[in-house]
Amino acid sequence: MFDFIKYKYVSISFSAILIAVGFGVTFGKYGGFATSLDFDGGLRAVVEFPENVERKNLEEYFSAKNLEAVLVLMDKDKNDYQIDIGLGSVDQIKQLYIERKGKDSVEAQQASAIDALIGLLQEDFKLEKKKILSANQVGSVVGAELTSTGISLLGLTLFFIMIYLSFRFQFKFALGAILALIHDLVITIAFIGFFQIKPSVPIIAALLTLLGYSINDTIVVFDRIRENAGNLRDTFSKVINLSINQTLSRTFNTSVATLISVVAIIIGGAVELYDFAYVLTFGIILGTFSSVFIAAPLVDIYDSLSKRWKRS
Repeated sequence: MFDFIKYKYVSISFSAILIAVGFGVTFGKYGGFATSLDFDGGLRAVVEFPENVERKNLEEYFSAKNLEAVLVLMDKDKNDYQIDIGLGSVDQIKQLYIERKGKDSVEAQQASAIDALIGLLQEDFKLEKKKILSANQVGSVVGAELTSTGISLLGLTLFFIMIYLSFRFQFKFALGAILALIHDLVITIAFIGFFQIKPSVPIIAALLTLLGYSINDTIVVFDRIRENAGNLRDTFSKVINLSINQTLSRTFNTSVATLISVVAIIIGGAVELYDFAYVLTFGIILGTFSSVFIAAPLVDIYDSLSKRWKRS
């Protein structure tokens, strides 16, 4: 039987290192998180391209122009693509359009960024006007609202989970679970920054899914701790360690089964789902780790500290 409680400070230190490295690379190397149209604003157009134009052609087109574009295939039969251009590439698009039309062109100077994008696409891909299905410039105000909503959803989720666990178990279990969930959330956000995954609404959905997955795993361990605490006369630390070992196979099997489903998305799913699947994959592994090495050990630490406070 492995002694998880013995290495509780090692596992907590390991998590602290992951957080430091993740945010260190995010802000030290990249200067922050990747920008995305959903949260920072930019340009969005839905265009019906000729049948001979494939995703690879579009990726090469935008890459050659040094533009960061996210492509979403909306309709495979009609070859409709949604094109998202981040705020950082807006000035570049206007500059390209001015160079195309000539610096003395009044039309080019007065054209908005979205008009410049559509103008370039129409000329380079010989598109009729009716092939431009929609074209909009998304403001940062919308992004600020999405950010606020995302933070509120995550905060409310943590609050209601803590209320539920306080009634279902004891406060020390609720506290341990919430700290473990915050741990999962912070490291996953560090992972998103480390790999420069673009924040989006699906990523928020992935984070909320991870909270639900992780707390489910943690509750299984806590249930066994409560059951053993009533039947065994060992110290609380030994009861926690025994309970973790008893639920380990169940935790591992659940994680593997869930990972198979998520990895299937990466192998055979659409490109648009990759970031969502990557975050879920990392989060499932992390949630399993935190249920075993973080949540229960934190309960043990709190229990030990509370007993010392009562004696003093």
